[in-house]
Amino acid sequence: MNISLYEFFLVLITGQCIFLIFAIQYIPKKNTGTSRIIQYLLGIYSFYLLERVLGSEIRDYVADEYYYFFNVFYLLIGPLVYTYIRRLLFYENDKYHLKYYHYLPVGFYGVYGIFHINLYGSIEDISNYRTTLFFGVEVLFFISITAYLIKSYILFDYYRKNEVKELSFSPNSIKYIQLTLLCLALYMLFWLIGIFEMFDMIAWIKRPVIYDISCLIFGVQIYLVSFYNLKFPEIFKIPYPSEDKKSNNKKKKLDEDEIREIQNLVKAYFEVEGGYRRPELSLSILANEINTTTNKLSWVLNNIYGKTFYELVNEYRVENFLQRINQNKHKELTLLAIAVEVGFNSKSTFYKAFKAITKMTPSEYIKKTQQAKQSDEGE
Repeated sequence: MNISLYEFFLVLITGQCIFLIFAIQYIPKKNTGTSRIIQYLLGIYSFYLLERVLGSEIRDYVADEYYYFFNVFYLLIGPLVYTYIRRLLFYENDKYHLKYYHYLPVGFYGVYGIFHINLYGSIEDISNYRTTLFFGVEVLFFISITAYLIKSYILFDYYRKNEVKELSFSPNSIKYIQLTLLCLALYMLFWLIGIFEMFDMIAWIKRPVIYDISCLIFGVQIYLVSFYNLKFPEIFKIPYPSEDKKSNNKKKKLDEDEIREIQNLVKAYFEVEGGYRRPELSLSILANEINTTTNKLSWVLNNIYGKTFYELVNEYRVENFLQRINQNKHKELTLLAIAVEVGFNSKSTFYKAFKAITKMTPSEYIKKTQQAKQSDEGE
C-alpha cells in the first residue's frame, strides 16, 4: 500500500483528531455535556478522513452493497453541530437534546440501507443505480447539513447580539464559533460544487480536488477544536431565549418594594462583597447570588439603573481601577495586572470599557492625573 504525502498528512490529522477525542475527557473545567457532542463530531470527522485515505483498500474488503451504508453517520453532522453550538453558548442547555424527529432522516436512511443491501444483487442496471444513489445521497446530505448550519448561524447571531447584555467581558467563544461555522460553510460550498461537477455544470475543478480541499477544511476545523477546547475549556454562556421570557420582559413591572430590595442587594454585592471582581460574573450568576431571577434583575437594570449589566459591572471595575491608580498602584504593577485584579479578564475588554467610561485611555488618564498633581504642588 503506497501512501502519498497528502494522504500521510491526512493520517496525521486523523491521529490528532483521535487524540483529541480522548484528551477532551480529561480537560478540567470543561462543559461535560457539550464536550461529549464535540467528541461525537470528531469521531465522524475521523471516520471521514480515514475513508478518504483508505477508500480503495476498504472497497477491496467491503462489498459495494455495504459500502454506502456507512454514509448514515454523515447525516448526524447537522444535528450534532446545532446541538453543540446550543450547548456551548447557552448555560441552560448543557444537557440539551434535539427532538427525536430531527434524527428521522438517519432512521430512514438506515432502513433504506437494509433494503439496499438485500436488493443490491438483483438490480440489473447497477451502473445507473449507483449513479442515482450517489447523487441522491449527496443532495440529501447537503440539504440536511446546510439546514442545520443556517439554524446554527441564527442561534449564534442571537448570542452575538445579546451576550453584551449578559456578560461583563467578551468570551473567546465568539471567535471560535465564527471560525467553526465558517469552516462548515466552506465545506458545504465545496460539497455543492461537487454536485454541480457531477453533471458537468462546471469544468474548472474536478471531484478528487474537491475531496482534497474538503479534507483540508476538516483538518483546519479539527485544529481549531484542539486549540480552543484545550486553551479555553470554560466557554461562558447566556440564557436561551423563549417566547415566554421575551413577553414577560416586556409586560412585567415590579412593585416598589421588590425594586428597592433588588437595588439594595445589587449594591451590597458590588460595594460590600466586591463581587464585580469575579471575572466570570454574568447576569445569571449575579441573579443567583442575590436570590432573584434574571428577568427581574434585567428589568431593574434596564428600567431603574438605565444600564445593561455589562455597563454597570464595568463602571464598578473602572472606578476601582481609578482608585488604585490614585493610590499609585501602577508604580508597583502593570496596568493589565491591576485590570485583572478589578475583574477584567482581557486587555482588549479592559481598554474598551475604560475608554467608553472615561473617554480616554489608561495612559492618558495617568498622564493627566500626574500633571494635575504637579500643578497642585507647584501652587
